[in-house]
Amino acid sequence: MKVGDYVVRKKYHKDIIFVIERIEGEIAYLKGVEIRLLADSPLDDLEISTQIYREEKLDRELFCRPGILKGKVLHLDGDVRYLEMCLAKYEDLGLRVDGYHYKEADMPQVVIELLRKHRPDILVITGHDARHKDETYAHSADFVQTVRQARTFEKDKDRLIIFAGACQSNYEALIAAGANFASSPGRINIHALDPVYISSQIASESVKNYIDIERILDNTSCKTKGIGGIDTRGVARKVYPNRD
Repeated sequence: MKVGDYVVRKKYHKDIIFVIERIEGEIAYLKGVEIRLLADSPLDDLEISTQIYREEKLDRELFCRPGILKGKVLHLDGDVRYLEMCLAKYEDLGLRVDGYHYKEADMPQVVIELLRKHRPDILVITGHDARHKDETYAHSADFVQTVRQARTFEKDKDRLIIFAGACQSNYEALIAAGANFASSPGRINIHALDPVYISSQIASESVKNYIDIERILDNTSCKTKGIGGIDTRGVARKVYPNRD
């Protein structure tokens, strides 16, 4: 095996697909391909994966409506590779997006400047996180502070919709800070593209409607154990006249 190979861990029943980031001796350091997770594993516990990506469940009907101005997304990500993956998916879905890579700890200092610059309808704050054995979190506090800063810029939860969190994040703290959607109610890992899925559904739903939150969460990778949220309006607006 070598750096760049896609692998699964036999010990964990091959549940998550990883890419090998580096190898030191008999230990491989891994990054989840779809799941926002960093790990390490003995080389002899790894197996080459024959599957790289799973198909996402998206409400494609939302993305085919003519004469609709969809919402704009500002995406902050603590991992540059996941950022690139997310930006490619936004582009595939025809959404307007501005994406930036910052360390999670730096996000509270830059978020207001970026909100002023881009004036998005939807803000995504994500990267890496983890819940430690002592009940502390790797980056939940950074995400909470970023949400709080964003809410000093725009308090209305229907004028600025916020998704915040990553794997195993402190869901309750993020919602209390002002996020519309957050991870992770069950303190589990989330799919790398879950923030894109949530924000794309909101960006494509009419401003006249509340989104069907139960349906949207049910179509995420881990359902309500991975992500939760509050009643939220869509942000898409119909263009008149429609000449299509």
